Amino acid sequence: MTPASTANSQRPRVFVSSTIYDFRDLRSALKLWLEELGYDAQLSEYNDFEKRLDTDSYSACLSAIEAADYFVLLIGSRVGGYYNHEQHISITRQEYREAHAHFIQKGRPKLLVFVRKDIWIVREDRKALADLLGLDDRKSGESGTR
Repeated sequence: MTPASTANSQRPRVFVSSTIYDFRDLRSALKLWLEELGYDAQLSEYNDFEKRLDTDSYSACLSAIEAADYFVLLIGSRVGGYYNHEQHISITRQEYREAHAHFIQKGRPKLLVFVRKDIWIVREDRKALADLLGLDDRKSGESGTR
């Protein structure tokens, strides 16, 4: 990512989305690095994060995504707080949904997604297992028809 000049010559905004607890150190380092590169890093746990007094923190995050040029999603093993309890949608998932919808409509924010390696490995292992079980089902179905 390189800073792009915007029409009003403000620093490009980067919204960082993840659970805070398991990414605390990485989020802090990412904020420092982005700001040193000339970006306006938006992370909800910092005092410089814009939040109206009459708005809850989830709504403030979703509103901040609208003004972002980039959306960075960090995926780990935790879920975080629920935005919608009934449908089991976490605030992090809802932030991604909002960013994706804005990207489809307006071409921004640009989406960057990073997944912890151990989580990716589990995903790939589960996929391989499902493929194997599906193959075994197909083989047993074939042998039963002979």
